Amino acid sequence: MASSSHLKPNEKGRITVKIDTAQKKGMLIKTVDILSNDPHTPKATLTLKADVKEAVASGLPH
Repeated sequence: MASSSHLKPNEKGRITVKIDTAQKKGMLIKTVDILSNDPHTPKATLTLKADVKEAVASGLPH
């Protein structure tokens, strides 16, 4: 697995996504666009779905 934002063909990497669920409840749907120089797939979209069961205060100042 590569640890860089630049990958060689057939090299694997990891994408970390964080969703702030503070003060939210119910179904959340977020998308992340992945841009590439691949001529066949210059953009891929990941769809993230989460069912937040209970709203919790963030603890951070507004």
